[in-house]
Amino acid sequence: MREEDLIRDLQVRNCPVCHHLERGMEDYFAELQGLLSRSEAARGDFADDGGLCPLHTWQLAQFSSPRGIARGHEALSRKLAERLEHLGDDCAAGQPVTLPRQSADGCRACRFLAEREASYVEAFCRFVGRNENLEHYRRANGLCLGHLRAVLAGTDDGARRAWLIRAAAERLREIGESMRQYDLKLGQLQRERLTPDEKDAYRRGLVMLSGERSVVSPFLKGR
Repeated sequence: MREEDLIRDLQVRNCPVCHHLERGMEDYFAELQGLLSRSEAARGDFADDGGLCPLHTWQLAQFSSPRGIARGHEALSRKLAERLEHLGDDCAAGQPVTLPRQSADGCRACRFLAEREASYVEAFCRFVGRNENLEHYRRANGLCLGHLRAVLAGTDDGARRAWLIRAAAERLREIGESMRQYDLKLGQLQRERLTPDEKDAYRRGLVMLSGERSVVSPFLKGR
């Protein structure tokens, strides 16, 4: 990961790690859907894997046409039907059964996201470990709390960890004030006086608190 790429990511009005992951997942889903549409072997492997977790199943669908979804999931549906038939027989015989549900460990999209996240966080820790890069970070929106936790865990310097925590506190105070002004100006019918910071404060606040919704998986550990 090049420093110029990290600096560019810091210029977006989002958590830079979330931004990087969001772009990566878009490319991943587009490539996966194309592969499932073209290749019978890929569809067989997808079925053998058990498909994706519930969250990533729906995210993949956003990159697919109805025909693409049908083509990509037909083999998976048949394989699951066979498995359920066997489970039905076990249930009829009085055995305890558990219906299949894809986990993060089995979901290839979850694995891709976790690996990409770990690689980027490692590069980001090195980046903020250099004093000359702190001004870039200070001007940025900053890390969401989830990725701040990850960067703090990968940073040995206690003074640097304290600096990052205080930077997050400062940014959240600024966002909170922008949200207050947003609410106040709307209440006074002064929409035309809203600043860019006030207009998107609600979204930046949600990202800071919870991360970008397209890349935060409830199935990943530690998030």
